[in-house]
Amino acid sequence: MVSEIVDVIVKVFEGMKNDYSVRDVEKSLLNKNSYHKNIIAAAYSWIYEKNARDKIETQKINELSEDSFRILSSEERELFGEESEIYIMQLYNIGLLNSKDIDKIVEQVRLFPENAKSKDNINLLILSLFFDTDKKSLPGSRYLLYSSDTVN
Repeated sequence: MVSEIVDVIVKVFEGMKNDYSVRDVEKSLLNKNSYHKNIIAAAYSWIYEKNARDKIETQKINELSEDSFRILSSEERELFGEESEIYIMQLYNIGLLNSKDIDKIVEQVRLFPENAKSKDNINLLILSLFFDTDKKSLPGSRYLLYSSDTVN
């Protein structure tokens, strides 16, 4: 289930980066992979919230650091293994993860036992980044409303 959610987030983000409309991405995901409509809507919301948090954080950081890029050290490559390294760098290259996100993932993976370093666990860490509010918004609050939401 976690891998499915991260897969939807990745596909939605790639669609957004390639300037596809929300409806086009949603139709594509519903037709090809039979993802639930609520998962797709939640993915859009999580991406938006994470981007809003990241934008606030990058405003605090010197503009020169935006010109830099992140590569994994040999120690980090050994830590992840080839499959996870390629997967994480792919998500970094499309812009879903930033350098700070990779640092957080590296920190957590260092605490994993050797036999627990799987793609599913990496996906759990990636998903946790979307829920990491860093006290910028209250727990449970959202920037977007769903069509089924009501306002009192």
